[in-house]
Amino acid sequence: MVSRLSSDVLDPRFYEHLGEIPEALFDDRLYWSVQLVERYAREQAVELAGLLGLDRALDEAGERGTTSAEALGRRGLAESVEDAVAWIFEQLASAGLLDAAGTPGKPGGRRFHGGGPLRPSHTAELREAALEHDERNEPFLDLIDAAAEALPRIAAGETTGEAALLGAAGIGRWARYFSNDNPVYALNNRLAAIAAAGRLPEDGAGRGTGMLEVGAGAGSASAALLGLLEERGHLDRTGRFRITEPAPLLRRRAERTLPREHPAADLELADLDIDRPWAEQGVAPGSLHLIYGVNVFHVAQDLGATLAEAFAALAPGGWLVAGECLRPRPGQPVAAELPFLLLEGFRNVETDPELRPHSGFLTPELWVANLERVGFGPVEVVPDVRVLREFYPRITTGALCGRKP
Repeated sequence: MVSRLSSDVLDPRFYEHLGEIPEALFDDRLYWSVQLVERYAREQAVELAGLLGLDRALDEAGERGTTSAEALGRRGLAESVEDAVAWIFEQLASAGLLDAAGTPGKPGGRRFHGGGPLRPSHTAELREAALEHDERNEPFLDLIDAAAEALPRIAAGETTGEAALLGAAGIGRWARYFSNDNPVYALNNRLAAIAAAGRLPEDGAGRGTGMLEVGAGAGSASAALLGLLEERGHLDRTGRFRITEPAPLLRRRAERTLPREHPAADLELADLDIDRPWAEQGVAPGSLHLIYGVNVFHVAQDLGATLAEAFAALAPGGWLVAGECLRPRPGQPVAAELPFLLLEGFRNVETDPELRPHSGFLTPELWVANLERVGFGPVEVVPDVRVLREFYPRITTGALCGRKP
């Protein structure tokens, strides 16, 4: 079934620019998993446009077109779903089902024009294909499904994203998504682990006394890094590895598994709120040789302040390695984004017209600018998405690596 969906292949030039990342990480099986789950998210956008009446909002707008905010007013939808509606419109535009005008990446700045009735969605076919290709894709599909099921109720004011997605059943769903058994998400962890492992001091000393992971969740990124260091025989380079997660339920999951699976590592499981001063939470200035986090810094309330806290905690020569879901270009929709757009903590952050024009996932250029702003240098993107997107426009994963001079 996969072969009938597309004849796309990854441009061979992509592999020439991976730098320190091994080619095997981007094999054909992963490439097709990414292709299929992205298409599945796009088909959910088609279906949601009909469920929310966005197709009618486009018709009513006529030649003038509509912004996401105007579409909310036309359909009487809650303001809290504006970002999700914008995501739906951008997905439809990327599929050639709508025309769009305006500056990508500027909130409220895009105006969308319909081209007649929307075609039916193909969610069932794409779900079947994604699971036929690799049954491990199910956690990704399930999370998109949960968001799609909740969105009409959130839009009607019947519930919130937190209530719909973060309840008891939701925690298990998120844990399965943020797992190294979920191949599309696991790429985030593996890329960040490779970048972090390559930036540890060779003798395990001289640039601070240990490592800190922030926003560890249930520990999948920790496990990826520890496993890689054990494989390379470099576990002695970490020093004391403090793994932090503010959510007690997730932290307890990590506490149950990481020490048992990595008994040779010097681990400490603790709490840390990245939005509060780190020194007040036991992270001494200049004490660390590496700070590590995967898909956490983009939810910082004040990104500049949080990056400044990380900078202060590092010893000279130390590194910050932030694995992030990246937006390849301004305004480009990311398949995995829909569930997060329904959560207030993801949306309601301090923005800046130059450095953080919107909440959520940022372009590599914005990340580099934010890291340089607080003093990091050099700043590296691993692999360099700014180059790779020319050969694969939908690459959305990378690690931002900033060194404290």
